[in-house]
Amino acid sequence: MIMTDNDSALRVRDVEKTFTLHLQGAKVLPVLNDVSFDVGQGRCVVLGGESGAGKSTIMKMVYGSYAADAGSILIRHQGGILDLATAAPRDVIAARRESIGYVSQFLRAVPRVAALDVVA
Repeated sequence: MIMTDNDSALRVRDVEKTFTLHLQGAKVLPVLNDVSFDVGQGRCVVLGGESGAGKSTIMKMVYGSYAADAGSILIRHQGGILDLATAAPRDVIAARRESIGYVSQFLRAVPRVAALDVVA
């Protein structure tokens, strides 16, 4: 996928994510399926939805903390385009240092909640 100079600063296309619940017999929990959106340069946007809809998951994928199972996550980086869904770890670290940032919704450590409890 190509982004031109007049296109988005972020382009998410056909992203999918599952989690494997290893302590529950390797049950596979589908979290995101076929997610696509664009964010224009200089835009302020809201990623809204119900609890368990996958908002935090997609943000962690955009930041490179979670790997995508499928799709592409394109950002502008070092004068070019970087696909965070397939980028090498060193490229993700460089993008974090130079091109993207992430502010968690959690301002302090909170007890973890099992993914199954969130989506159940």
